[in-house]
Amino acid sequence: MRKDLLGSMMAALMLSFVGTAYAQQTGPILVGATVPMTGPLSLTGKQYQNSLAMAEEDINKAGGINGRLVKIVFEDTQASNGTAVNAFVKLAQETKPAFFFLSSYSTQNLAVAPELKKVQIPAMYAGGADAVADGGNEWMFRIRPADSVAAEGMVKASADVIKAMKPGILYIQNDFGQGGAQTAAKRFEAAGTPIVGMEAYGQNDKDFSAQLLSLRSKGADAILIFNYPQDGALVLRQAKMLGFKMPLVTSSAALVPAAMQLLSPADLDGVWGVVDAFMDVSVGGKMKDYVERFKTKFGIDPDPYGLAYYDGALLMADGMRKVGTDPKALREWLAAVKDWPGIGHVYAYDAKGNGVRDLAIVKAKQGTKTLELVQPVSLN
Repeated sequence: MRKDLLGSMMAALMLSFVGTAYAQQTGPILVGATVPMTGPLSLTGKQYQNSLAMAEEDINKAGGINGRLVKIVFEDTQASNGTAVNAFVKLAQETKPAFFFLSSYSTQNLAVAPELKKVQIPAMYAGGADAVADGGNEWMFRIRPADSVAAEGMVKASADVIKAMKPGILYIQNDFGQGGAQTAAKRFEAAGTPIVGMEAYGQNDKDFSAQLLSLRSKGADAILIFNYPQDGALVLRQAKMLGFKMPLVTSSAALVPAAMQLLSPADLDGVWGVVDAFMDVSVGGKMKDYVERFKTKFGIDPDPYGLAYYDGALLMADGMRKVGTDPKALREWLAAVKDWPGIGHVYAYDAKGNGVRDLAIVKAKQGTKTLELVQPVSLN
């Protein structure tokens, strides 16, 4: 009897093992996504949550990954680095995804990076801070321009388009803002146009008048602003309330749809922006298709952050179709990507996992909030 019972238990265990192995080979490919879906960072977080959901649908409609569906499992990072780490660990332990998409906020990327290195699963992220890539985590792949690239673009807009001779810099006090501001200051210095001043503000600040007035008093004839969406919109509004006439050059976050809702056409007068990608249906082709489908599906305009995640998901799917879901093989495939044609960018990864080196200088059409392309910028 004992032998029969033992035999039955072993048979049941073997069937369970075979069933699990079969499910792992034929069931959906699970992908984890840590996204700020609630709180102040959700202004952009919801954009790439929506974009990833649309990418999942498009990948599966196209046959999935060699016949297997993709399922993206989301966890909310809110506006906290600790919450971002907990969200990642939960996905890693409970969902065990084959791939990760991380937040677009660099402070969260830096907090999660050590945990990603432990599990050794490839991940894409859109945080711009150079410190993330400089950390040497071979499992992380950036899907938008690094802050140093964006800063170079902002300097180019100030020097080549605006012809500023006495630039000033205003930045949010964190890894993103400080890194971008320091890079811009060095670029101006190297070009023989040193900045007249640099001012910082806290992430939760609402009044920037002291910093703006300080830069004006120092003789700034243009101000570069490194900002997030909500604070960026407030800075532009306050500059106009203070009667500023000098050109303002903002980083991309102040010109995403969520921030533009807080601005009037008058607030954008004299404002130039350096954005990740110029999203205009007149471009036609895949850009027109993406913009129109996104707006129809979610009822809002898409932004370049979301587009980066959509491109990233399709790039991930391409890699999985070619080399499967083995983490090491997929990581090596991504590291070797050159000239992969996305909608927003052509992706090519360097040794640090940076994949994008192009931007667009834009300006609102006079009396409107409609952005127009001033000049594309490629820093390859």
